Amino acid sequence: MARIRTTKTLGQRVNRTYLRSVFPIPQWRRILTLASLAIALGWLGFYAIARNQTPYTAGSLTPSHAFLGKKCSVCHGEIAGIGKKVTDQRCAACHDGPVHQASQKFSPACVSCHLEHKGTMQLAGGNDSGCVQCHGNLETKSGKLTVAARVVSFAQHPEFAQVKAGEDSGGLKFNHQKHLGDLGQKCGDCHAPADVSKGAARPDPHSHVSSRALMSNPTFDAVCKTCHALTIDDKITEAAPHHVQPAEVHAFARVQFSKYIAEHPQDLSQDGSPDSQSAWVDFKVAAAEKKLKEESCGRCHDLVGGPDFESFVVVPPQVAARWFTKSSFDHSAHKGLMCVSCHQKAVTSTVATDVLLPGIATCRQCHGNGSASAGANCSACHVYHDWSKEKNIDGKYVIEQVTGLIAPQGLHQ
Repeated sequence: MARIRTTKTLGQRVNRTYLRSVFPIPQWRRILTLASLAIALGWLGFYAIARNQTPYTAGSLTPSHAFLGKKCSVCHGEIAGIGKKVTDQRCAACHDGPVHQASQKFSPACVSCHLEHKGTMQLAGGNDSGCVQCHGNLETKSGKLTVAARVVSFAQHPEFAQVKAGEDSGGLKFNHQKHLGDLGQKCGDCHAPADVSKGAARPDPHSHVSSRALMSNPTFDAVCKTCHALTIDDKITEAAPHHVQPAEVHAFARVQFSKYIAEHPQDLSQDGSPDSQSAWVDFKVAAAEKKLKEESCGRCHDLVGGPDFESFVVVPPQVAARWFTKSSFDHSAHKGLMCVSCHQKAVTSTVATDVLLPGIATCRQCHGNGSASAGANCSACHVYHDWSKEKNIDGKYVIEQVTGLIAPQGLHQ
């Protein structure tokens, strides 16, 4: 019996024009694709004819550069291809960014740290990769280093040099434990924020630090004399002068006692004192100087010389106004913390030579601690440019040039 279905009869059932057939869905996909491309090219062409570069921008400009408007060529050049980086020469037309260190062997490009079109923070603050490209394996022209040779993250940051030294040679005598414990004083009774708006030392003259950035050093007139008045005798109401040498205090005492006994001669020969005015003055001056040396001047200052009080010299105190000389620290960002939570050694310190700064381990409790980190970028504490060497820039443009209202003759290429 013959077969009903054969390969020939089955093959005749196949539509040989299938691959050439155009079905509705693919057809509309092609139409829409071509239409979208045409619209996009027309849109770009419209902006090109209007000489408007808005479609090519990577984002809005930061407020400091907003005056440039849509004149991309001011920074990118007249023939600016897509993704063309801004050269240092273009930046230097308006900015003078002094170098980091005179001994540096490499100077990164401006745009490697300062990124425009990405927000104010990205423009002002560099990323860690820019710092690590040098400090990951630091080298200098002289071959000498005064800082760590390898720092790639805050987790590997070395201990602060001041804390590592462990001793302060400030030239003063002070017992923090007695004041905070026995006397019940608070840190804020003596230490107050330095008002940088009134000319106090600033970490960086160009940084926007708050009025609480630094802590001012306590002074005798503002803090100490409230409890430690320099009285020389119950009979003398005027306190001895501060900020002077013992010889001047000696002269002050002689004048005060001479004036007093001349007005009160009845005090002669009382309480074992001499019966002549000159001897009485000598007697009182000697007693006052002994008191000053043991209970006042000598309690806080180192005295050298002698043996007579007027021959002593007060060793000038050298109290640092700023401890972190290679970085900046702003107390205002930490004002919600108790002072002793960072300066823990203050409550047990009995001598002024103790360094009461927090160690880096204290900082790491909040900074660089995973997802709960308060941030630990290099630029949070360190600045790159040495702004003390900044030079004034003479402007090279007029408003019409940067806003594109006139042809860009004179713009630096």
